[in-house]
Amino acid sequence: MSDNPIHDHGAIDPTLGLMLDDDTRKFLAGLPPDPLSGARRLPRMKPPEAEASGWFQGMTVRPGFSFVMTDIYRARSKEVTFLSDDHLKLHFKLDGPSAISGASRENMTVEPGVMAFLVQPPRTVKYEVVREDARLRCITMACSREFAGQLLSPGDGDLPAPIVEYLKGPASRFAHDYMPLPPQLRALVEEMMALQGDSLGQLMLEAKALELLYLALRQLSGTSAAAPRERDRRKVRQLCALLDSKEGGAMNIAQLCRELAWNETQMMESFKQITGTTIASYRQRQRMEQALRQLRTTDLSITEIAFDAGYEHPSNFATAFKRTFGFSPRAGRASLN
Repeated sequence: MSDNPIHDHGAIDPTLGLMLDDDTRKFLAGLPPDPLSGARRLPRMKPPEAEASGWFQGMTVRPGFSFVMTDIYRARSKEVTFLSDDHLKLHFKLDGPSAISGASRENMTVEPGVMAFLVQPPRTVKYEVVREDARLRCITMACSREFAGQLLSPGDGDLPAPIVEYLKGPASRFAHDYMPLPPQLRALVEEMMALQGDSLGQLMLEAKALELLYLALRQLSGTSAAAPRERDRRKVRQLCALLDSKEGGAMNIAQLCRELAWNETQMMESFKQITGTTIASYRQRQRMEQALRQLRTTDLSITEIAFDAGYEHPSNFATAFKRTFGFSPRAGRASLN
């Protein structure tokens, strides 16, 4: 990491440059800016590590607002460091758990299916550890304080306290929080990840990035028409953590209610409102994630994995698997191209 990672590598907006490594910044600095907007656009690139496959792509949408999309499979665990500037970061994670930390090195796990924000003091480091045998699919957005201040004010709605502090001046501490990714935002993230790289696709990508930012800020400020209460968000986070555990995975609905001291009707309605899916569908997704891990890390046949996931007929398993991931179990057995 260079001492001056942005200005050493050309006229790249800091909100984009600080999300890239040195080699990628050098490559981007050598590309011509977009002829219409003058912004820097990073085409889809493969990760440099031999044990990783997939792609990442980045774009500056407006001065002070950029994003990076990632779809990378890593066979081995990897720690990545990011130098911070005076930025608000928004993270939309579809797949792949990771852990982040600041100078204290106290890891905070970021699970799939969440929308998170992060602020930290300028010129400090964020550490992120991606687990082994994990496919990371996510979008990270970065806004300068000047850009964010044009869209938000400290008195807006029910903004989280760290963002209010950030809007008033540089952040004084490493602060991070998350909520389940709302279904409307999840659909937008999926659409952005699937867009092609031609000129029209890039135009649509820019438009959808602005839409995603708008909806995310509405959620954070509590001004979304369907914004849930903080108490319900907290309860749903606890429920997701329980469902992700070995103990909770074996619990039925009544047992989950007792464990969380939550009325069944309220629990089911809040979970659907906040996550956009039912508890049964959430568990189905867990089974498919486990099946994908088995496809990539074991020699079990697809039929055996289908039985392990609770399917008597492999054809039904293949249909559910493709509906979940967009590719067949046979394709999932191979590493990402």
